[in-house]
Amino acid sequence: MPARLIIVLLLGSLVCCGQQGASPKIVLSRDKVADRGRVEMKGTGFTPKANVQSHLKRPNGSEFPPLRLLTDEKGEFTHSIDTSLFSEGTHELWVVEGNVSSNVAKFEVIAPQR
Repeated sequence: MPARLIIVLLLGSLVCCGQQGASPKIVLSRDKVADRGRVEMKGTGFTPKANVQSHLKRPNGSEFPPLRLLTDEKGEFTHSIDTSLFSEGTHELWVVEGNVSSNVAKFEVIAPQR
């Protein structure tokens, strides 16, 4: 096989499967939200077209039931979190795919200023 073809095939596999080598990561649109607000979560570095589980821990240490999300063809997803019924304090959020976990992101729900 010509060397040029081998290089093209290797580059193609890197473009195709580049997400698999990346660590899963989530980022939040903000780290403080007033009561009845929204936080947008974006996930990257997951397997394309895969089921992942979003975990959310309350300030008291208890956890909401995990939420299943589906990644797109790039291994990414977005999810909007409605905090209207959340208690005040810092919440922790992470996403798991199989036995691999993303980073833990935190946001604080604060009382609205009057």
